[in-house]
Amino acid sequence: MNLSQLNEYLFVGFLVFVAICQGVSTGIDFFASKSKKPLPKEVMTIDQIAKFVVSEAATLDISGAEKKAKAVEALLNQAQKENKPLTESVAKGAVQHAYDQMQADQEKATQDEDDNAQPIGFVSGDDSDAKD
Repeated sequence: MNLSQLNEYLFVGFLVFVAICQGVSTGIDFFASKSKKPLPKEVMTIDQIAKFVVSEAATLDISGAEKKAKAVEALLNQAQKENKPLTESVAKGAVQHAYDQMQADQEKATQDEDDNAQPIGFVSGDDSDAKD
């Protein structure tokens, strides 16, 4: 077997592989379209939902404890709507974690702004150039 025959076999094998993958994809699309339950376009995790509810609660004009309670309540309601099992203690933890991440991101952004700050330059008192 020479190199050109080997290349031809590999090319044919690659085409067979692509054809099989295309057939599997077509089959999945067919059965997905026939299912009674619509497939979600995007599945959100509890952490992602917690980030949204914490951001929403941050805009409210109430105390921190009330904001947390509202965020936990909103997270539990959303999880129930999406049929995701979620206990209150896990919801509290997810909300606290999302809040901690938000605070860390804000601190990092402030730190980055401080690192990029440039000192103001002063003109030296040397008038040697002015005499010339």
